[in-house]
Amino acid sequence: MDKKAIALVDECQRQFDSCRYSAASLFIWLKYARWWRTAFLVIPIIIGGAASSQILTDFGGTIGKSAAILCGALAGFFPAIYVALNMDMNLLSISRAATEFTNLRDRFRQAALVKSAEPFEEFNAVFEQLMDRMDAIRSSAPPSPEWCFKEAQKKIGAGDYDFAVDLGIRPKAEKAPSEIPS
Repeated sequence: MDKKAIALVDECQRQFDSCRYSAASLFIWLKYARWWRTAFLVIPIIIGGAASSQILTDFGGTIGKSAAILCGALAGFFPAIYVALNMDMNLLSISRAATEFTNLRDRFRQAALVKSAEPFEEFNAVFEQLMDRMDAIRSSAPPSPEWCFKEAQKKIGAGDYDFAVDLGIRPKAEKAPSEIPS
């Protein structure tokens, strides 16, 4: 393999890492964003139900009536708070970006390991196509919060996203493709 091909393999590996961290941090963010969206949808319903409950007003006296008023106000404010804190982020765009970064991660790995064995022009063409996709997703993907990136670093560093084949671990019943008789 010549110097240009080696440099391109190195760049594929850099892009693989970039995609791995981006995808992991976006999936972490997506998990929490879904939880917050559910909380901001369900809690106002519960609080609104408590506000309209006769239990508070009939049996709680003045404190119960005050609690009912407070619950009613909170139930009304929850949607506004949700929007004001920009928590109405588009879960679909986060999900799509995470999926595309995951797909690109796998494609860059395959390019480095498999396509690099082809003539340089073909390998470079594959790389350029992948970089076009990378540019497109980078321009449209929402940036994940810093805490999600830090969490992704921990998970990746702990090996949560490592594959057994990359670690040299295979179940005894399986054989590597090179070990299978033709």
